[in-house]
Amino acid sequence: MKIDQTHVNQARTGHPDSSSRVNKLTASAGFGDLLEQMLQPPPQQREYPSATLPDAEEQSNLTDEAKLEQQREAVREQLLALLDMTPAERIRFMYLQSKGLTEEQLADLPPEERERIEEEIKAEIRRQIGGDDPILS
Repeated sequence: MKIDQTHVNQARTGHPDSSSRVNKLTASAGFGDLLEQMLQPPPQQREYPSATLPDAEEQSNLTDEAKLEQQREAVREQLLALLDMTPAERIRFMYLQSKGLTEEQLADLPPEERERIEEEIKAEIRRQIGGDDPILS
């Protein structure tokens, strides 16, 4: 028994479940071609900018402003923290920052390396302040 592919394609076209991929098949297409076309992803539809583009720009500007405000607040907090430090604490902080270290990272270093850095910090404080500091004793 021979099946007329044209008749099958016409029946599919009118069926509510038919997809545009199946409808594009020709009468000479075989089952393999049908499967191949059905398994291919549908063509990408190009999205055009919507009429609400100014809103998207405003949203982006608000996000940028919020980020800038957060950065300003972080800088402000760091400045206030520096102003609350004694000169020796400020020198220590700046020295560690120049070496790319935090107090926590310094504490995690091996004892010999930590002791060497602590001595360098004391020498830097003495050099900059030039006197006896209770922190150094």
